[in-house]
Amino acid sequence: MKRIAAAVVILLVATCLVAAPPSQKYKDWARSPQAYFMTKAEQAQWSNLHTDTEAEQFVNDFVAKRGGDAFVKEVAQNAAQADKYLTIGKTPGSLTARGKMMILLGPVAPANVTKKKKAGDVQMGPGMPEGGMNGPTIGDMQSAANGPGSSEYYTTEYTYTYPAAALPAGYGKPLTVKVEVDPGKDKDRFSSLGADREMDKLYEMVAQAKLAAAKPATP
Repeated sequence: MKRIAAAVVILLVATCLVAAPPSQKYKDWARSPQAYFMTKAEQAQWSNLHTDTEAEQFVNDFVAKRGGDAFVKEVAQNAAQADKYLTIGKTPGSLTARGKMMILLGPVAPANVTKKKKAGDVQMGPGMPEGGMNGPTIGDMQSAANGPGSSEYYTTEYTYTYPAAALPAGYGKPLTVKVEVDPGKDKDRFSSLGADREMDKLYEMVAQAKLAAAKPATP
């Protein structure tokens, strides 16, 4: 009986070692700007990985499917710009909602900025000209929220509008979305649950388009 119990313990320990989840290195990758381009199918695949070896192979394949070094360089450059302009307190700009939006959809200037007291008072800030894809870019995405005079007692809501031509062809319409920046909590978020759902839908289309664009043409 003791031999059976010992064998069961050994088997359980061996199973845990084999099925150990990916290390922090790869857990961090899953939240990185590169991983923003995962399709839903790839996200499901990632969630079923159990070892660093599997995770490393996934990442290598993921990058290769999107153009290899060119993809890595492009994402790194965009993430650096997001970190420069969109960082909120201790949260790097590339890990914010606005940073993800900029990396996936491209930079666009906010069409309007509204500064709010957390108690509920609202003060309209100066509107900002819509930059589109050719006008003011990610520097304007930062504006008053992180600038002088900001306070943990205020949040700032940015309104962004992307023309249909700047979005995947299948989306077929312009996008207007509001993002609320809370410097007191070092974070930002979309202003409504509906916006979260809409952005998830759009991000999936962007991820699919990125993957399709990197595939070699069929002879």
